[in-house]
Amino acid sequence: MKYAVGIDIGGTKISLALGTDKGRILVREEIPTRTGSKSGDCVRELAAKVKALIREASVPKRQIVGIGVGCPGAVDSKKGIVPRSPNLPGWTGLPLRKILSKTTGRPVFMANDANAAAIGESLFGAGRNTKNFIYITVSTGVGGGIILNGRLYEGSGFVAGEIGHISVVPDGKKCNCGQRGCLEVYASGTAIARYVREHMTRKNTLIRNFSAGCPEVGARHVGMAAREGDRLAIESYKQAGYYLGIGIANLLNILNPEKIVIGGGVLRSAHEIFWKTMMESAKRHAWPEAFRTVSIVQSELQGRVGDLGALALVFKDRNGRS
Repeated sequence: MKYAVGIDIGGTKISLALGTDKGRILVREEIPTRTGSKSGDCVRELAAKVKALIREASVPKRQIVGIGVGCPGAVDSKKGIVPRSPNLPGWTGLPLRKILSKTTGRPVFMANDANAAAIGESLFGAGRNTKNFIYITVSTGVGGGIILNGRLYEGSGFVAGEIGHISVVPDGKKCNCGQRGCLEVYASGTAIARYVREHMTRKNTLIRNFSAGCPEVGARHVGMAAREGDRLAIESYKQAGYYLGIGIANLLNILNPEKIVIGGGVLRSAHEIFWKTMMESAKRHAWPEAFRTVSIVQSELQGRVGDLGALALVFKDRNGRS
């Protein structure tokens, strides 16, 4: 049995998990993400927590084969330096691999968080025994990872898999990336909530009841209203599903994968119309041969994908898989 530590770095929290090469998590902890002038302190705390996690699990250090780190942005997996990311101000340029390796004495593997999730699905989830598949996460934003011939495809600039920034509406709404018409603007949890807020004044909706006392309507409120049959909430999921289907069709036509694996928080809370509309849209916009030969499935890892993806970054190198 081999062990590793997985670190999933997010904009508000960092998850640390010690687990096995079979995908079993033994101990897990979270710490808040500190940015700006406190980013250095956060990295030092992170390094200390890794050592504490190993002690807590009572695993001999020699059996810890490495540390995997999933991080937002265009991570250069060769250099191991934190890239520029709007979610991690103050972290840009930090030599995270060097710091963690020096502190723990273990090799460190880094990748973009969605790429790590794709590797996690490849080793532990719905991508097992599949040589060519694409992982898509639909959450606050939309991201993804591409596995080709059993290996992660990162691209020459480490930005491959930025599925959320496929253009689905020419000159459409502006995205946070600076471009217009990106898939993320139309199919993410943020987009679903925005659509509802834009139409609430013109329609009767239960969403007001679910979001009472909150600063603004969120995707979670839309999901609750949709389960009660609220028309506006269901309409928002239909629109998001339609555009996600277009994005998937583009991927099918370009890469013709065996499988598409979809995860993320939106899928866990969405009304069934979201999946139904997405499938109809993908079929309508893809080449028939590409749609007929693909299997589109939900993630098997769900909320564990961040932890298991980070762990998989270690084990995929040792197992010769990625």
